[in-house]
Amino acid sequence: MSSIIDTFVGNEDISGVVIEKFPDQPPNMVRVVIVTNVNSYTKNLTIHVNKDRVYTVYCGYRNGIPIRGGGTKYNQVSFEIDDTRPNILFSFWKARNFGLLERVTERNYSVSSIQGNTLIISWPNRNNPRQFESNQNRHTPSQLGLNLTN
Repeated sequence: MSSIIDTFVGNEDISGVVIEKFPDQPPNMVRVVIVTNVNSYTKNLTIHVNKDRVYTVYCGYRNGIPIRGGGTKYNQVSFEIDDTRPNILFSFWKARNFGLLERVTERNYSVSSIQGNTLIISWPNRNNPRQFESNQNRHTPSQLGLNLTN
């Protein structure tokens, strides 16, 4: 059973992003997956778990694994939760005209709300920000071929 934990509106560079969580990981782990269009500028997520651990995942034009039967790609990262921290900071970045990444926004998510889950971040192109509003356009971990071991 999945649930949406965040939906972005407003800023055209990130409007339409849907973050959905799936409780399929051990309690001390989180997997984060970015899904976007194959013709999209590169999108990046930097995850600040604590002062010593930062994870990054890229997806888009040249990065990511194509999803069979569609014009989308995904990429993922898994990490262990730091129970001593109340929140984890997610920084969202996007390439500009195939150039350097620029930070679009940041969000804090409580450790208790994301631990033991796969978070699928569906990030549409700015020319179709409503693409992932429909559940049928979003992917589940099993549709991506992900399970506890990968």
